[in-house]
Amino acid sequence: MRNSLLVIILPVLMIAGPVSGDNVVMTQVSDLRDEARVARADNLILVLEFSSEDCVYCHKLEQLFLLPMQRNAEYDEKILIRTVSLDSFETLIDFDGQTVSTGEFASRYEVSLTPTLLFLNAEGKEMSDKLVGIWSEDFYGGFIDNRIDEARAKLTHVGLATSGI
Repeated sequence: MRNSLLVIILPVLMIAGPVSGDNVVMTQVSDLRDEARVARADNLILVLEFSSEDCVYCHKLEQLFLLPMQRNAEYDEKILIRTVSLDSFETLIDFDGQTVSTGEFASRYEVSLTPTLLFLNAEGKEMSDKLVGIWSEDFYGGFIDNRIDEARAKLTHVGLATSGI
């Protein structure tokens, strides 16, 4: 009886995924000052994904790379991932406290296509080259990791320079 119950329950659990801890979702940015405070306090790179609801590649980027990164504790001490929606009439508060449309904010960073990933410090300065689109699923995770490593190295270098070390 116990074995037959396992035969029924086990496949259901495998399909359903983890029972807890898997409620990770993409967090839409509304106030970059708040995100900058967290990034500054924890010495993190702010990874901004520019996306739109009807962008199939945005959803693919999130499912294959960004959400798994958020589930991986190794990234908790490296990055803070947020998304900026480029759908119509969206606004956010920028690093300077100004309310701007997401389109205007995207144009400041020369973002015109989705998905685009930016790698920023807490002041909103790009610390690594942006990634535009997904051109190779096989290597894309490596591209993201390389940008994160480059950005963190610059962040550390800037931190050492400003501290006088």
